[in-house]
Amino acid sequence: MGKIKNLILYSDKISKDMNFLIVSDMHLTSDFGYSNLRKISFNNYIDFNSIDHIIIPGDVVNDVNDLKDKNFKILLQDALYELSHRKPVFVSYGNHDQMTKHNSNKWLPGDRIILKKSLEEIPNFTLISSGEQIEKDGIEYSACSPIFSYYEGKKENMLEYKKYFYANCWNVDFSKDKYSIFLTHEPQSIIRLSKEKGKCILPNTDLVISGHMHNGLVPNFLQTIIKNKGFISPQMELLPDYAQGEFQVGDTNFIINGPVNTRVETPIINEIYGEKATVLTLKKKM
Repeated sequence: MGKIKNLILYSDKISKDMNFLIVSDMHLTSDFGYSNLRKISFNNYIDFNSIDHIIIPGDVVNDVNDLKDKNFKILLQDALYELSHRKPVFVSYGNHDQMTKHNSNKWLPGDRIILKKSLEEIPNFTLISSGEQIEKDGIEYSACSPIFSYYEGKKENMLEYKKYFYANCWNVDFSKDKYSIFLTHEPQSIIRLSKEKGKCILPNTDLVISGHMHNGLVPNFLQTIIKNKGFISPQMELLPDYAQGEFQVGDTNFIINGPVNTRVETPIINEIYGEKATVLTLKKKM
């Protein structure tokens, strides 16, 4: 069963209330994933007229090299246009956006530039590279998208994220006076590093948006009980922390978004869990 989560945050850095639609982990293939995405694109409970920006923190595709097929590229672009023809979309890389499955059934690095070029052809789509800063409607955006090798291994590797972050994203200079949103696909590393410091490791960050964890495969009815825990992570870690929900470190809010498609390889599981998305309302603090 699908779920559209509604959240409200407050800030004195905005001139008016704004609404954001957050979708992630689409894992689109040549023949799967579009049904759940269209349930979001045409959801009667989402007032797209009131949405200001759409945010996608990674995993648009399941295998990036599939985009070498022209038919798949057209299919994907048409599906994403159903979102972007309404509002501007801001995207960061996920691990699947830069990996491909080899004939040996092993995941290997793919050509992440293919995704960038494919998305650039869609009106209103902006893919944010690591360390790049973009401003739209008074909102500052940036991203940290670790390379494919970071995601290898059974458990999340905080040291590798830290090395990549300081090499590629530390130069981000968010303003103290503007609301800032930082996209990074995997949430555990940045939350743990921020907790060690007592505040977000990237100064002046108001909101960090991630995905990747697929809600730890926790069913909807248990999410408020288990809170941030999950049953299992994509790296097969049991009872992982920071797998779903919302979290705060210092003055920074963290949103761990649920997946559009929970598991494309197992359609029956995907049907049981359904599509996920978040509508975030950012209200002006009086």
